[in-house]
Amino acid sequence: MNRAIGTWALLLALLLAIAPAAAADLGPNQHLIPELRVNESIEAIVISAELSLQPEWDGSVTTGIPFGAVMVHTANATTLIFDRDGNHLFSIDDERSAKIPTPAGVEKPCTRVHPLPNDSRVYHHGGVMFVFGTAGEPPILTIIDESPKPDEEPITIEITSLHEGGVAWIDVAPAHVAVAGEVHAPAGVHSVVVRSGSVEVSCGNAAEFACSVPVSFGKNTITVVATDNRRHRAEKTVNLTVRSGIPPPLIAVSGRVTDAGGSPVPGALVRFESVFDLGGEPIAAMAVTGEDGRYLVEDALGYRQTVTVEKEGYSTLREEFTFENLTNTLDLELKPSSRTVPGFGSAVGVLGLLGARWILRNTKKQ
Repeated sequence: MNRAIGTWALLLALLLAIAPAAAADLGPNQHLIPELRVNESIEAIVISAELSLQPEWDGSVTTGIPFGAVMVHTANATTLIFDRDGNHLFSIDDERSAKIPTPAGVEKPCTRVHPLPNDSRVYHHGGVMFVFGTAGEPPILTIIDESPKPDEEPITIEITSLHEGGVAWIDVAPAHVAVAGEVHAPAGVHSVVVRSGSVEVSCGNAAEFACSVPVSFGKNTITVVATDNRRHRAEKTVNLTVRSGIPPPLIAVSGRVTDAGGSPVPGALVRFESVFDLGGEPIAAMAVTGEDGRYLVEDALGYRQTVTVEKEGYSTLREEFTFENLTNTLDLELKPSSRTVPGFGSAVGVLGLLGARWILRNTKKQ
C-alpha cells in the first residue's frame, strides 16, 4: 500500500478534527466525513464490475459496497473503500480493473461507475460528492476525488462530402447539398447540426453524420457544429460555390509541342482554360512539356478550351479548340519569335534607307 495514501488520509483526519465547523459545511445536511484509517497491509485487488450499493453487505467485494461507504480516488490510480465509520475495507487497482461503457458512450474504470438507487440525490461540495437516499441523512455514499484531472482531447470534425473552395453543380430546385462526415468526441456526441445561411439542420447524435441542407446559387458557407455530452462544442466551416446545371466533364488532352522543323520544344507551358469560370476567375489546367516535347493535361473542365502555349524564344500560341471526347490528342507547333540586332531597331533601319537614297541622289548629280 502506498504510504502517501496513509499520510493523505491522516492529514484529512487531522483537518477534520481541528476544524469541525468547516467540516460541517461539507454536506448539505452538515454531514461530517469520518476519520479515514488506511490499512497499508491491504493489497489492491482487481474488479470486473461496477460497485453497487448494498443495504445488507456481506463483506464480499463481488456483491458491491455497503450503504454509507466512503470512496476515495487517489492520485496513484487506486480507489480506497471505507465503511461509514472510516474503517478501510479494501483497495482497487483502477488501471488493471475492467472498463465499462457509460450511457454517454465513454469507457470508464468500473470504480468510476456508480449505480444508485432510484430517487437518490447527489450533491457536490469542494471536490466531494455526497449521495443521499430517500430517507435523508446520513449519506449512502461519499466520494472524494483526489486523482489528477485527465487532459481532455478536443472534439474534431471531418467533413468528407465537401472540400474547401469546391464547386457543386445542381440541376434541381430548391437547391440542396449533402453534408457528411465524422465527429470524434471523447465524451460522446450529444448533437450535430449543420448551418447554411440562416438555416440550421439537425444531423442527430451519432459519430458519423449525414444530412441535406438548403443552399443558394453562388457562394455559400457551410458550418458543422458538434456538441459533446459535457456541452463542449467545436465547429468546422467549408466555403462552397453552387452552380446551376449539369456539371461539365473533365477531359484529358495529350500531345506534343514542336517547332516549325518538327523538333520537340521542352519546357513549354501549356495552359487549357475553360469557358466556365469560378467567381469570375478562369478555371485552368496546366502542364509543362518534357524533353521530348510531350505534355498531358488530365483535368480540363469542359469540351471548349482556350489553349495557350508559352516558351521563351517563341511566339505565344493562343487558340480555341472544341474537343469531342473525354480523352483527346492535340499536337501544337510554335514559331520562333522575331528578333532584332541589339542597337538596330526599326527606326535605325528607316534612317539607313533614307541615307542610302540621299547618297545615291548626290552620286548621280556628280
